[in-house]
Amino acid sequence: MIETEQTHYVEFYRDKERWRYLKKIDADNSLLSLEAFESGDDNSIDFIADEAVNVAETVVHRMMLDKLRSAIAMLSEDEQKLVNAIFFKELSEREWSSISGIPQKTINDRKRKILAKLKKLLEK
Repeated sequence: MIETEQTHYVEFYRDKERWRYLKKIDADNSLLSLEAFESGDDNSIDFIADEAVNVAETVVHRMMLDKLRSAIAMLSEDEQKLVNAIFFKELSEREWSSISGIPQKTINDRKRKILAKLKKLLEK
């Protein structure tokens, strides 16, 4: 043991308590530390793997969205307007009918034809 001043002793234990508190906060928030990787055990990768995110599904989803965008781009301008209004702006057929001046029954028929056309384009 070494004799020391009271202030050094207080600072040392204050710093020690602060590090203990910070480690507890990190553990409560599931934060990683470099010490976990340097410990030498092979479980370090378990901290990184996020099973809630499936990378393969995310990639497939983005590829499908890209394919859908390119299929929509192949539609005529009127067809694109109808798809945009009903599916992206979430307007009802009746609302789009009053905006565009096209009868609601005609909009319904066109929507079914457009969906069938998109289905064929997406299956290619």
